[in-house]
Amino acid sequence: MSEMSDVSRRVRAGIERARLDAADRRVRLERDGARARAFLESTATPVLRQFASVLKAEGFLFRLSTPAGAVRLVSESRHEDFIDLAVDATRDPVTIVTTVSHIRGKRVDTAEQPLRPGVEIDRLTDEDVLEFLIGTLPIFVAR
Repeated sequence: MSEMSDVSRRVRAGIERARLDAADRRVRLERDGARARAFLESTATPVLRQFASVLKAEGFLFRLSTPAGAVRLVSESRHEDFIDLAVDATRDPVTIVTTVSHIRGKRVDTAEQPLRPGVEIDRLTDEDVLEFLIGTLPIFVAR
């Protein structure tokens, strides 16, 4: 059996490590959260605005909204139909999460996934956003 002093020393060291890790995580989350919000504002929002404009020209009416930490396209005819990109600060690292919601009859199907799994926020581009949006088209235009 271990000596009480050894157990005590190891427990205190574990507590200190956990505190330092938590402090480091808070700093990372704040920094990455700011980067993610900047990405949504300066990169994703303009792409979604252009995408909505093209959809409108093709007869599919969507409106853009920008709630805090997110950007969303919502169908003007079916409010359950939407595409959302949002900052998920509950993940480490912070992630841009996409949500696609679509009504089928009385059932609402919703799918959520990272914009690009495993890719750091600093490496996400407007092309990543556009590729994701193009991938959602069949859900909304094929009736």
